[in-house]
Amino acid sequence: MTDHSIETRDPDPAACAGSSAPDAVDAEQAPRRGRPRSVASHQAVLTTVARLLDVEQVGYDSLTIERIAAEAGVGKQTIYRWWSSKAAVVLEALLAGHMRMEFAPLPDTGDLRTDLHQWMDDTLELVFTEEAVGMARSIMQALVTPGAADEELLATTRFWEDTPLVERIAAERAAGRLREETVPEAMSAALTDPLLLRIVSTGRPGDSWAHSLVDTVLDSMLR
Repeated sequence: MTDHSIETRDPDPAACAGSSAPDAVDAEQAPRRGRPRSVASHQAVLTTVARLLDVEQVGYDSLTIERIAAEAGVGKQTIYRWWSSKAAVVLEALLAGHMRMEFAPLPDTGDLRTDLHQWMDDTLELVFTEEAVGMARSIMQALVTPGAADEELLATTRFWEDTPLVERIAAERAAGRLREETVPEAMSAALTDPLLLRIVSTGRPGDSWAHSLVDTVLDSMLR
C-alpha cells in the first residue's frame, strides 16, 4: 500500500459566513441532497480512513465510524449522511485512489514464474485471514449495494490497474519476455480475480491450485 498524506483545506466560507463555530458544525450536519457541500470534510474522511488502514495499520474490525469521525474532524451523523456503512467509506477511499488494495509484495529475482509462485504463496497467507476475508466481503457487499458506490468513480477508477503486479507485467512485456499483445491489466486480473472469488465464497484454495493458476496464465503469455 502506498503512503497517503492528509490535505487540510479550509471550510467553505459561504457555509460559515455569519455563523458561530457550533452553528457551522450544525450547518455541515444539516440534511442535504446530492454531493456534500463541504469538499474538504468529504476528503478528510477519505484520507483519514486511508491513513488509519494504510499507514497506521489499524485493523478493519477495530476501525469504527466514531474513530473516523473524530480523527477527520466531522460529526458521526455527517458520515452516515454521505455513506451507508464503514465498508462504503473504505470502498470510496479505494476507488478514489486514496489507498491501494494490494496483495503480498511481489519479489523480483529476475524469474517471473518463480516470483509469481512466491507472490501467490505469500498472498494466500496474507489475505485468507478471518479479518481480511471479513473486510473483503463487507466491501464487496457495499460494491453491489445500490447507491453505496459513486457511479462516476466506478466508471473512472484506476483501482484495479494501478498495482505493482500490473507494473511488473508491463515491464516484462517491454523487456520482450512476454508476448507483445499481452495486456498487463488483463493478465493481472486473470491472476487476482479467481483469488477474490475464493475470498468472498469458498475460502482459501490449496497451494497446488494457486501454482497451477500462475502456470496457466503465464504459459499463455510467454514468448
